[in-house]
Amino acid sequence: MRLMVSSTEDPAGQNIFNSLMEYRWEPTGKWRGNPIYERENDRIVTVNRHHIYEDGIDKKLSEILGPIDHMVFISKHASKAGIHSLTVHPIGNFGSAKFGGRDRSLVPPAPHEMTTALRELYDEAIRCGLTHEYEVSFEATHHGPYLETPTYYIEIGSDDRCWNDKNAGEAIAKTLMRSKTNVNDSDPVLLCVGGGHYAPEFTDVALDRNVSIGHMVPGWALKDLDHDMFSQGLKQSKAEMVMVSRDLPEDLTDNIGRWCDQKGVKMVDDEYIKRI
Repeated sequence: MRLMVSSTEDPAGQNIFNSLMEYRWEPTGKWRGNPIYERENDRIVTVNRHHIYEDGIDKKLSEILGPIDHMVFISKHASKAGIHSLTVHPIGNFGSAKFGGRDRSLVPPAPHEMTTALRELYDEAIRCGLTHEYEVSFEATHHGPYLETPTYYIEIGSDDRCWNDKNAGEAIAKTLMRSKTNVNDSDPVLLCVGGGHYAPEFTDVALDRNVSIGHMVPGWALKDLDHDMFSQGLKQSKAEMVMVSRDLPEDLTDNIGRWCDQKGVKMVDDEYIKRI
């Protein structure tokens, strides 16, 4: 079962939710006073506070709904730069938990489903004529909640007009409905290290190569990347290979190479990935 989560405090999440409701969902009960909706093997629930603070919501809902394969949080994205964006990202904290979750704790990222969602979102943005206004990309791993179920966020950014843009909400709703049938779970999974928050290098790899992306460690989190967090990123992503950004410092690249040798995984570049 795929479980999607929205928040009444999140205008973009409610925008996407409203577009999803056009696909004829059936109410099947309530949780915390809000309806639970069902459609085939999907469920949608709504929470009444920001979902980044809903640690353990997967366990609470699995007791009611049954086993959850993976979760998708539909959400707004906020950016000081004001970039208009449609983004997909894994969650967790390499360092301190400033925005939900737990310190130095990563959540399994659902690499195949998340990468498929990015590809579908990119294609849908083209079909809907949104690429002149919105950038479509991954974001690196960040924020809560802390969960043990594979999870990713899909978001509209990054101001009030974008959050309430019906066309953007419809594009994400269509992405979610299409992506569930197009997942290729045989592609190798990458743990990605370095680069900017919007992960342009790894976004391009996901769009053009036969791989799926797991956790992404951005440049701003490299200070927290030690052997323990590297190991956690590999384990939670179930990664078979590690890709490092072209601009990663040489000493850190050497460290990652040694960690890969210890873990028995390959450190690869784009030229290697092209041949997969």
